[in-house]
Amino acid sequence: MEQVKCPGQDTRFWKFDDIFTLECPKCGAEIEFFKDDTRRRCAWCGHLFYNPKIELGCAEWCQYAEKCVPELVAERKAMATFKERLAGLVKARLADDPVAWKQTDKGLNLAMDLLKAEGGDPKVVFAAVLLHRLDVAQARELLLSLETEPEITEAVVALLTGTCEANDPSCQIFRDTLQLLKPDSGTAKQLVTRTARRLAEAQPVGT
Repeated sequence: MEQVKCPGQDTRFWKFDDIFTLECPKCGAEIEFFKDDTRRRCAWCGHLFYNPKIELGCAEWCQYAEKCVPELVAERKAMATFKERLAGLVKARLADDPVAWKQTDKGLNLAMDLLKAEGGDPKVVFAAVLLHRLDVAQARELLLSLETEPEITEAVVALLTGTCEANDPSCQIFRDTLQLLKPDSGTAKQLVTRTARRLAEAQPVGT
């Protein structure tokens, strides 16, 4: 008797647009994604990037998710752990400046909203937002202490030093996040992403 497969993960039940192509943010090559792929490495330039359209479906709530899609669940847990550990280290460094930490925490929430709508690499963006008040040497030190992948570390440093490519979604999201944190009424004109402009118009900027 054939074993029944979870409909959420069985491609026979997928819609026509559950498999799609995305442009590699590094070289522009088209890379095929399945809706539940967390990330793919570009076959042309080797760049590793996240799936901005990821759809986890029942894996978000099903009690059997860890058995059904173990790699996906592990990826989500690892991401949450990395973010929490780095946040703890940064908060300790900013212990003498609670206002700075409050703004940094607000930046994480803004970045999350932008990532959901615009794509980008969550690990890189969250790390850069957390570390943007420290100097680059300190940022590298904290990332090294968490045994962060070298390519992630370099991507974070590129954001922090402003050497990232202007058309990279992670770069745009990071810059928009910092811009949204500024108490400047003219911020909306300087924002790049549509989502950031919408957020700026919906509420007073920098508050």
